[in-house]
This record gives sequence, structure tokens and C-alpha cells, in this order.
Amino acid sequence: MSAQAPLIPPASGNRTSAAAAPQSRGPVVRFCRLDGGARLAYASLGDGPPLVMLPGWLSHLHELWTHPAAASARDKLARHHRFVWYDRLGCGLSDRDGWTPSLDNDVEQLRAVLDAAGIARASLIGYSLGGPPAAAFARRYPERVARLVFCSAFARGSVIGSDEQMRALQQVVRAHWGLGSRTLAAMLVPNGSSRDIGWFSRFQRLAACAEVAGQLLDHLWKLDVRDLLPELQVPTLIVHNRKDHAIPLEAAHELAALVPDARLEVLDGNEHDPFIRDSGDAVEHILAFVGGRRPSLRTRLRPQGNELTPREREVLRLLALGTSNKKIAAALGIAVSTVERHVTNLYCKLDVRGRADATMRAVAMGLVAPTVH
Repeated sequence: MSAQAPLIPPASGNRTSAAAAPQSRGPVVRFCRLDGGARLAYASLGDGPPLVMLPGWLSHLHELWTHPAAASARDKLARHHRFVWYDRLGCGLSDRDGWTPSLDNDVEQLRAVLDAAGIARASLIGYSLGGPPAAAFARRYPERVARLVFCSAFARGSVIGSDEQMRALQQVVRAHWGLGSRTLAAMLVPNGSSRDIGWFSRFQRLAACAEVAGQLLDHLWKLDVRDLLPELQVPTLIVHNRKDHAIPLEAAHELAALVPDARLEVLDGNEHDPFIRDSGDAVEHILAFVGGRRPSLRTRLRPQGNELTPREREVLRLLALGTSNKKIAAALGIAVSTVERHVTNLYCKLDVRGRADATMRAVAMGLVAPTVH
């Protein structure tokens, strides 16, 4: 049984989001209950074959929609699908108390959302911490899974680092959640501006308290579904950024070695969260796979730059000339944080992945002359 909540509002000027969220009709948030009575919040956007993403590290349906890139990624995933995602217990709009993390509980949360949403069969995205429960669900309910995607995921938590490293991280998170959240933000979004890091740090603190964050780190560390993977009988894609700072590429190789006939796509990016900064085109690979086609990234049409504001064009020109954000701010008489916001916006608008890509776009747009060696 589910109850409907109002549409998620767009970010307003007084929010601390990275920038104003893109115009979107927004997802609808509903609530459902597990058999034991715990309440889960889930969001739904778009129409078409169901595509369901399990939550990764931490989640908060309302706050996530205030980041333009996060909202844009979900809009893309909902373009030809009914895209559903949810807050795990302990996080966001779901019940925060009275639960204990476990793999069985993770699987039951996914089942409850599918049942409440009236979805008999769906393609699943097991992102990060959502990878092991996605595998367990596909093993337990193979008739309910059309296709399975492991994105920035792992089979065993111990692949992430040593026991000493994990315990040290837990101690920082529990003792000083502000410092812990910023440390994790730098790992998960390494290309983020200071504004992005600030947003993601705040997002984590709003998504869960320090104690829950510590419990989930311990839960992540203890997960191990290697024995389930050889029994999967569903078409599977493993997509992983080559330089993921949080989950090493070794984790993707291990998944590929254990899942029968899995396709592994190693992308030239370094983000752990491709739904905030997609440096390796993970979203395009996911959409191609669940749509039963190969990604056509090389022939994809890219924006021509007409949608940039005059100020964004000027920032792009200076960026392409190798000017630092601080010097751009001085040249234009604006704050460094304002420059960072402009850079975030133009990266999203132009679908570029860094300074080198932005420079090529600036040359193509005639904003700077190509360098002759």
C-alpha cells in the first residue's frame, strides 16, 4: 500500500544547491511499508519499461533533486523508461529508526518498492552499495529482473580497503560527521568544485545522521555476495570508471569474472557517482544496455553552445586559455564561488568532462584560436 506526496519542488534561490535545478516536472514521491511496518519513500519519473535504481551510499529524494546534474541524470534515465529510485531505511524521507542493516533487509526494501509501484518485472541498476542487494534480488527473484546493471559496484566490501582503513573512516564519521562527510565527498566526486563538495557534504549530513552513516559503512564492509554471482541468469552489464576513487577497478574485474556472460565496460572517468558528474558516460552505457543496443557515444549530437549566457561564454573562453578560477574571478570582478557555479553550469549544458574537453568546445565555438605547435 502506498501514499502519494506532492511533487518534489525545484531548487529555489535560497537553497544551498550547486545551482538552480533544471526545469522538470519532477518526480512523484510515494510511501510504502515493509512487512514489519517500516516506511519507505520512493520516487517515480517518466513512462516506459521499468528501470529501478537501488540506493548507493546515502540518499535523500528531496535534497538530491536540488543538484542540477543529479536531476539531469535522472531525467535522462526517465526519457524512455519509468525510472524509480528510493531512500533506504535510515536515510532521507524513509524511516530513520528501528531497523538493522542486513542483506536480507536490503532485498526486502527493493521488493516492497516494486510491489507498491505495481512493477512485476524491471531492469535494475545496482549502484555502489546497491550492487550486492541487486545481485541477491536477481538470484532470489529471477523472474522479476529483465536486465541487471552493476554501476560503480562490488561483490565484497573488503575489496574497498583494509580493515584498518575502514575503521579509521568510521571513527572520523562518528566523531566528526562534518569532517567525515567532506572527506567522503572528495572521494565520491573528485572533480567537483568547492561548491559541489560543499553541496555533497551537506547532502550526506541531511541524508543520515553520523550513527547511521557509521552503521552503513560497517554494513558495506561486511557484504559479500561472491557465492551468488555464478548463479545469476540475467543479462548483466558491469560499468565502472577506471580511476574510481572510492571503489577500485579490481571490484569490477571480480564481478566480471564471477557473473556468467557479463559485459564489462571500463570507462575513462574517475568519479564514483556518475549520477552527479558523469565523466565516463556511464548513463549512456546504462541506457543503451537496458534498451538492448550498443552505446552510440561517438555519433551523439552535442550542444552547440547557443544556450550559454554571455557570462558563461566568457568564463569558458578564459577557462580554455588556462586561466585559474581565482584569476577568472579577478578578471570579471566576481567571486570565485560564482565562477565555480558558472563552470558547473556550462559543463552541464555542453556535456563536457573537464578542462581539456571544454577547451576543445571553446575552439569549436570560435571563442579561442587553436594552438599551433
